[in-house]
Amino acid sequence: MFGRRTFGKDKQSFAELKQTMRPTPDRDGVTRVFSKELWDDPKIGSFLREAGFAPDDQRNIMRTANDYIALFAAARYRLQLRTEAFNAEMAARHDYCRAMPFLVIHQSIWDGEHGAFLYAQMDLIGFDDWNVVMLAADARTAQSCGLPAHPGPVPALTQAVTGHVVRWKARYESALEEFGVTATGGQGITREQFEAEKDALRQEIIDTVAAMKPRAVAE
Repeated sequence: MFGRRTFGKDKQSFAELKQTMRPTPDRDGVTRVFSKELWDDPKIGSFLREAGFAPDDQRNIMRTANDYIALFAAARYRLQLRTEAFNAEMAARHDYCRAMPFLVIHQSIWDGEHGAFLYAQMDLIGFDDWNVVMLAADARTAQSCGLPAHPGPVPALTQAVTGHVVRWKARYESALEEFGVTATGGQGITREQFEAEKDALRQEIIDTVAAMKPRAVAE
């Protein structure tokens, strides 16, 4: 959808802009998407303000590693509670149930080189319902509750999902590059267009995972 561009009168590449936007803390200790230094640039700072951004907007503040650790821990705990509630409800109906969650986008992907794209750029957490299927942890549960058996890791599925993630990440970076063209005075896409593309991509990820859940159940 979007092509590679150089932009601005000085033909600054997007790679150079991303280096300028490297995720390091400003002098006040806060890490921002667009650093305080960029806001002082007459062209970039003016564009960002006209686009509706401000240095201390929540969307311009980057989460720290500790923020993500807390976020993942809370999401994992919520999944634990949902699993316990699911097992209790099913056991009340079938006298026994020991189900466990299956993650369509496997934990290894979240922990790998593309994980940050999913949780930092797409604001997705793998322990949430959109990525989870409850499957039988033992034969008795499969028989009494009618749940498919939990297959454990499924390398073929993980490989297929990884291919999707790589393509999604490339689309996001292309859209971000086009927005960077505009941010430095060229003819790229507007912030509204970038946000729309980002939202559409996020929804596509959720929809694709939903479509893959039957495959996980069938493994």
